[in-house]
Amino acid sequence: MSGSGDIDPATAATATSTPSEIELLLRFTRVGHDAGYPTAELEERVLALGGAIGLDDVQVSVTPTLIDVSVGSLQDQRSYALRVRPSSVDLDALARLDELVLDVVDGRLDADDAWRALEGAAEPLRRPWPLVVCAYALAGAAVTPVLGGSGREAAAAAIVGLIVGAVALASRRIVGAEPIAAPIAAVAAGLSATMLAQLGGDARPDVVTLAALVTLLPGMTLTIGMRELATEHLQSGVANTASALVQLLGLVVGVEIGRSIAVNWFGAVTEAAPQSQFDAWYLLAALAAGFAFTFTLRARLRDAWVMCSATVLALAASELGAALLGQQAAAFAAAFVLGVAGNFVAVRIGRSPLVFIVPGVLMLVPGSAGYNSVLKLVTDQTISGITAGFDTFVTAISIAYGLMVSTVLLPRRFTPLTPSVPNLGER
Repeated sequence: MSGSGDIDPATAATATSTPSEIELLLRFTRVGHDAGYPTAELEERVLALGGAIGLDDVQVSVTPTLIDVSVGSLQDQRSYALRVRPSSVDLDALARLDELVLDVVDGRLDADDAWRALEGAAEPLRRPWPLVVCAYALAGAAVTPVLGGSGREAAAAAIVGLIVGAVALASRRIVGAEPIAAPIAAVAAGLSATMLAQLGGDARPDVVTLAALVTLLPGMTLTIGMRELATEHLQSGVANTASALVQLLGLVVGVEIGRSIAVNWFGAVTEAAPQSQFDAWYLLAALAAGFAFTFTLRARLRDAWVMCSATVLALAASELGAALLGQQAAAFAAAFVLGVAGNFVAVRIGRSPLVFIVPGVLMLVPGSAGYNSVLKLVTDQTISGITAGFDTFVTAISIAYGLMVSTVLLPRRFTPLTPSVPNLGER
């Protein structure tokens, strides 16, 4: 035994920590991943929570399918592996988890209280299914003008969006059917959009189908993947990018199956290319889209104004950026403005900037561009498909870099290396 009696502080902290503290950290990590945190944001919050509850030398590595958490100094380190699955964004869960971390960091919750709060945060927000289905219809109608559609297309997209929402929600309730819920909804969208056009709806099926499926497009997943690749989170970046591409391919295949059935039954449909020209109605449509996303992304109703502000700002910034800087720089400029505003709003309301950023990115439609590129490849338009696919990746990386640059202007809230912001936890 050493005569000095000195004990390594990190070893002492690990030795005296109770199992409930480690369990709290691991449980938070799993729930946070299920809520849809990107890699960097989840790692930040795990480190902040671990430090706040007395766990020193916490290390975490997050990927879409596996999370490794280590606690303690190297000589006494304990490591834990969590097997997880990729998940969609749940904005209500993210808001509650952010509040939990802030309360623990600011000393308003101890480990036991945090555990009870975490159990509540793990319960998903549930709303009546007719309300959610109507939100899908509203989202389809609202996005139609942005895609170059007219009032006829908006009405048709609302009908098809209603069908897509009903099919998607019903498929997700079947055990084991969640991975194919989006392709099944795409089959319904392709079939119903083509049928409406043939039965006298006088609406362009491509525009109607894309608008109705906008809530299922993996635009945010693709953007996150590009950002993670740019920040050298290579495993997560590759996994998220591949996941987005597979989702896009599944949607396109589903649409083509539905369209094939409709054409075989009712005959082919000819349609002109959509024309898009920005006007005041776009801002009203963006406002309606933000309200619809409040339901489809499971955000709190009190955050509806945040969602609507984000969609309007994203669309306006994109159009203004295209006019002042050119089309190539518009996505970067819009994402930069969106990120700055999102971080500012996050600091003021004390929760994740994703509540603001996610609906805004959906309005920048990188997922729509990816859908069109894959559709062209599937329909033997190889050259234009490759060109559109390259443009999709350029748009996604432009959005990712815009969001990354925006974080430099405002302080990070959860990293242990940054002093806490006064009154940060006030609601």
